[in-house]
Amino acid sequence: MGKIPSISQRFTGAIQATDQAHKIAELQAEVEKLRSSQSPDLEMQITLLRSQLQEQSGERDLEIAKIQANPHQPRQTITNESIQIIARSLEKDGQITPLIVIPQDENYLLLDGQRRWEAAKILGWETLRSVIAIMPDDLHRKSLLTFIHHEDLNPLDKAEAILKEVKAITGMSAEETSTVLSTVLRRLERQKQASQLTNLVTLTAEEQRAGLQLLEVSAEEEKLLLALLDLALNPTSVKANLMPMLSLPKDLKQAIREKGLKGAHALALSVLTAKTLQISEGKATKERTQATDKVIKEDLTVARTREIVAQIKAKYLEAPSASRKLPSKEITAIARNVNKLSKESLAEIEPQQLKDLRTLFKQKLTEIESMLEISS
Repeated sequence: MGKIPSISQRFTGAIQATDQAHKIAELQAEVEKLRSSQSPDLEMQITLLRSQLQEQSGERDLEIAKIQANPHQPRQTITNESIQIIARSLEKDGQITPLIVIPQDENYLLLDGQRRWEAAKILGWETLRSVIAIMPDDLHRKSLLTFIHHEDLNPLDKAEAILKEVKAITGMSAEETSTVLSTVLRRLERQKQASQLTNLVTLTAEEQRAGLQLLEVSAEEEKLLLALLDLALNPTSVKANLMPMLSLPKDLKQAIREKGLKGAHALALSVLTAKTLQISEGKATKERTQATDKVIKEDLTVARTREIVAQIKAKYLEAPSASRKLPSKEITAIARNVNKLSKESLAEIEPQQLKDLRTLFKQKLTEIESMLEISS
């Protein structure tokens, strides 16, 4: 058999053809035709051609070891349970959706697919099917938009990622963002214009800007609201559902990230504070941690979680109230001794001692009346 022509050169023109699907079909047919000759040299060229075909489809098998995590990844919460679930799915059904990666020197930066990447490593896979994208100018924003409307992205991660993006646009700190957002939303609600702000979410940037001018918001408020609307976020929803995540106690944030506690459950449990329960910080944290563990272990609903919170509050706030209705032994003994002061016994007391006793009784009577006014 004579020298076989280079297959890759032979099909260069075909690879660049505009009718991609047609050419790919032709190439596949040629592969099968050439394979029938059973030449060892052909196998190498077929491998090269197969690689070209994969590139034509927009996807490539990349070495997992060359893919690196994105430091600007909005998803900071990746539980071991969620990775195991993805691993089972990959093992059973294979990889359905390719990763999205960005070339970086000789490696690749992961833009989308971190759980699939982590799960594949558990399975011992060496490659994953990936689509290569160019490095965006604003990596954090693109990463945020990739995740922002994922239902499984927990609200704590989402809130922190959004605040980071808002800060990059407006320069506002988390505290300033919370204050400005609360102020403008309260005012719009008082003016019955909150729904007009919500309606701006689906409009173009120019229409959003014009709509905010009609609402007569300040320059600072406009900058913040435009930043949120540009991310297709409803400012009212951000204030109600995401901002409270930032002020959760450390143990609840940890439970969200490490144990998969849901945002609504965390907000219900956050009521269990030292101030609310009127107990020490340590004791409140212990109560909150025990309740959190119960919620996660028994997979309780939000309604059931609120019931448990109410029971804990009752234990500390209602029980002492009931006990105050009962006279203490000390007060009972004092009352008994006062009753022993008969008219005859008072007649035997020195006048000055009587005056001192009258002053003491008047002082205590004033204090008792003051307490009764507070409790009434």
